[in-house]
Amino acid sequence: MIDPISLMDIAQKLHRESLDYGIPAVDVSDGLVMQVLAYMTALRGGKVAVDAGAGIGYSTLWIASGMEYGCVNGDCKVIAIEYSRERASRIISNLSRLGLSNVELEVIEGDAISYIKNMNNNSLDYAFIDVEKEDYPLVIDILSSKLKRGGIALFHNAFFPKPPKAFFDKAYRKPWRVMISPTPAGLLVAVKEE
Repeated sequence: MIDPISLMDIAQKLHRESLDYGIPAVDVSDGLVMQVLAYMTALRGGKVAVDAGAGIGYSTLWIASGMEYGCVNGDCKVIAIEYSRERASRIISNLSRLGLSNVELEVIEGDAISYIKNMNNNSLDYAFIDVEKEDYPLVIDILSSKLKRGGIALFHNAFFPKPPKAFFDKAYRKPWRVMISPTPAGLLVAVKEE
C-alpha cells in the first residue's frame, strides 16, 4: 500500500517538475478530489481509468493512488494518455516510486480524444479530462457512450480558462448529473446516470 507521506513527497516533486517543464499542473486540491473519486470508483468495482492529458504524470499520480487504495483484486488499470512523446516517456519512471501493486499503469503516446473514441462502449469507469478546452463539448459527447453507468468524468478548468458554453449546455443534460468542485481552476464532476 502507498504510504501517504511518500505520496505527498512524490506529488510535490512532480508538481515542481511539471511547472519547471512548462506544464500547467493541476492544483493539489484538484488532485485530492481526483484521488478520492478514483478510490470510490475502484471500491464500487470500477476497473479502468483514463488520464487524458497526462503531462509527465502528476495528474496520473492522483488517479493511480486512488485506484490503488480502492482496487481489491489487483486488476485495475490506469491509462495515461499524453500527446508529447518526451512527456509520455517520463510517466512510468516518475510514478515507479509509488510501488503500485493493484494497478497496471499503461502509457499511451498520442491523441487522447482519438484514443477514447476508439475504446469499446461502456468500457470506462473514470476519466480525467485536461485537453484543449474547445474540445470539451466533443469529449463529453464521446464519454456518454464510453463510460459505464455510474462512471465519473472530471473536467479540469471549469472556471479558468473556461470551456465553451456548449460544453456546459451538454454537461447539464442527460445522461449527466453534474457538480463543480470550487478548486482554484474549477473541477467539473459529471456522473453518467443512464
